[in-house]
Amino acid sequence: MVNEEATAHMIGSAMSGIGRSLTHRLLELAEQRLGPPPVPYCYMVLGSMARDEQLIVTDQDNALVLDNRFDPRIHDEYFLQLASFVSDGLAACGYSYCKGGIMASNAKWRQPLRVWRSYFTQWIEQPNPETLLNSSIFFDLSSAYGEAGLVESLKDLIAQKASSNPLFLAALARNALNRTPPLGFS
Repeated sequence: MVNEEATAHMIGSAMSGIGRSLTHRLLELAEQRLGPPPVPYCYMVLGSMARDEQLIVTDQDNALVLDNRFDPRIHDEYFLQLASFVSDGLAACGYSYCKGGIMASNAKWRQPLRVWRSYFTQWIEQPNPETLLNSSIFFDLSSAYGEAGLVESLKDLIAQKASSNPLFLAALARNALNRTPPLGFS
């Protein structure tokens, strides 16, 4: 692509498309193996894949948004197996496991919509270093497979709550200003 004079955006978008396609296929295979999901869900990708800026060397950043009918005692084993199948498959394809555990195979990031809404609300309404880090990771989100409306409702919540919370916006801006952009390869 570089030899064909593709821009960085074109390359990032193509790499993200490949990652999404692999994720989509792995989820199809997981459902074939495990059977249909017990409640609707959306597998969401985060960070560079969600922004269509993925590069060749990347890790996994993903999560599951489950329908509010999700009951962990009844349904979580299915979704743990699904998430583990996908994470292991992505790892086999060269997408390393997230060192920070930001993967749907982590129970904290495999939650019903109501829990995600409470996470996002708390992160916006009570900004601190940890919640700002979570915001910087999770607010770049996109549906990769499943009921996209679950993720769209989270995007709506972010837009509504963040735009009406100047304290959060100021903390997010201050956090961004504390990062030094890379200006070389060393």
